[in-house]
Amino acid sequence: MKARVPTPLPYQSVTSAPPPASGIFRRAAALIADRGWCHGSGLLYIGSPHRPQAASLAGALLWAATGHAEIHDASSRRALSLLRGQLDPHGTALFDDWELLCAWNDTPARTRAQTVALLVSAHNAAASGRAAGAQPSQAAVSRTV
Repeated sequence: MKARVPTPLPYQSVTSAPPPASGIFRRAAALIADRGWCHGSGLLYIGSPHRPQAASLAGALLWAATGHAEIHDASSRRALSLLRGQLDPHGTALFDDWELLCAWNDTPARTRAQTVALLVSAHNAAASGRAAGAQPSQAAVSRTV
C-alpha cells in the first residue's frame, strides 16, 4: 500500500496592502498628541521603535506608515507627498520632501498643537479624496541640510 502524499497548498501571499494615507496621518497625529512631540533636535523619536515616547513630524509619519521611525516605504513616501501639498501648495520650496518636513517641524515658533493640526488637516483631505490625485513631489533634491 502506497503512502498518500498530501497535496501542497497554493501559495498565499502574506504581504498586506499598504495603509491608506488618511490612516497614516490619523495615527501620526494620535502619536504626537498622546506621546509628545520633539523639534529642533534632529531626533525622529525618543524611545523604542515599537513604543515611541515623542516624535518629530517626520518620525511620527514614518512610524505611522511602517511601525518604525527610521524605515521608508512606498506608503510613507505617498503620505509625505500628500503632506508636502499641505506645506508647499505652490511647489516653490527649494527643499526635497523630507527636508521640507524637517524644516517645518523645526521652525523655532512651531508648536505641538500646530503639528497635530497639520496632520489632522492632511487626514481630512486624504479621507475626503481631495488629495487623491496628488503625485509624488518633483521638487529638486537639495544637497545641503
